[in-house]
Amino acid sequence: MPEIASETTVASCYPPEHLYSKWCEHAAELNMSTSQFLIRMVEAGRKNISMDEVPADSIRELREQRAELNREVERRQERIADLERQLERTSRMDIVDFVDDNPGVTSSEITQRIADTVPGRVAGHLDALEGEVLSNREGSYYKIESTG
Repeated sequence: MPEIASETTVASCYPPEHLYSKWCEHAAELNMSTSQFLIRMVEAGRKNISMDEVPADSIRELREQRAELNREVERRQERIADLERQLERTSRMDIVDFVDDNPGVTSSEITQRIADTVPGRVAGHLDALEGEVLSNREGSYYKIESTG
């Protein structure tokens, strides 16, 4: 963009005061003199920007995409929280059900029962988590990274 040079000429325009004040404020925000600001804005305007040439990914479309991604992140976070609650409830209920079925059972018997049932419970939990939070690649699990 052209700058103020040593050889200059005067160009005049007569904007309303409120508009000129806005230009001055904007120039100050950009750390420019008003003259520099006006030169740059006139040159930018001379480029004949056509709205037909605006790329498909306009700011509005990008904002919509960002909002959709944020909604997806929220849905995933809610699903993760729900799965975690289910895991906690399932583990606790296994113990409660075992004690209910076996009144007077000892702590070591409860521990053994939980240890005996872990493989089946883990398989169920992995099935529930796969695709939502975990991915399985060639028999190995990886956490799915969320974007956003």
